[in-house]
Amino acid sequence: MCWRLLAPASQQKRVYGHQKQGAGFGHTKIQGKGLLVRGLNALAATISTPLAAPVIAATRLRGGRSGSARGAASFAREAVGTARATGCSGTLVVRADSAFYSAAFIHAVRRAGAFFSVTAQMNPHLRAAIAAIGEDAWAPIRYPRAIGDGQLRCWVSNAEVAEVKYTAFAPEGKKKGHHVTARLIVRRVRDLSRDAAQGQGEMFPAWLYHALFTDSRP
Repeated sequence: MCWRLLAPASQQKRVYGHQKQGAGFGHTKIQGKGLLVRGLNALAATISTPLAAPVIAATRLRGGRSGSARGAASFAREAVGTARATGCSGTLVVRADSAFYSAAFIHAVRRAGAFFSVTAQMNPHLRAAIAAIGEDAWAPIRYPRAIGDGQLRCWVSNAEVAEVKYTAFAPEGKKKGHHVTARLIVRRVRDLSRDAAQGQGEMFPAWLYHALFTDSRP
């Protein structure tokens, strides 16, 4: 059985009392508009399987305007420990969004005895790795049901996927053992929005990329 431990981005719960313990001002979005509101910042992790609904495994309340990754490494260790204590004896994959893309978080997951699957943050090193992928390495895929793409602001049914070996955190990591080498899975979608907005056909292929960094088994 493959268990998935999902550690989402930190969540902010708005509060109104001026003496609410742990509350602090932070940026959030309400109906697409960025606002500075008073709230509580929390981390949450859930356990799920392909056959089971998510169950909350761990939560942590953090004071002030905490960044998403603050305390994420120790939180991941606690969440994996909770998953194992509740009987998750099979393969355990910790999934997280790009806010948790850091060497500290990934090493913590590995030390806890789990696999990681984290959305990679775009940076010059990652863009160079994607640019080096040969055209013959991309495999077309078609979604049984169209999915919404936030960047393109439209429904997407077709995409292309490629996989390469990648070493993350190399430019900034100088300490021994800081680098992480694993699988980089990249999805790309054709961007036709700019040419369409100008009322003309596609001049040359333009792509939007979404990269996933993982050490889970294929």
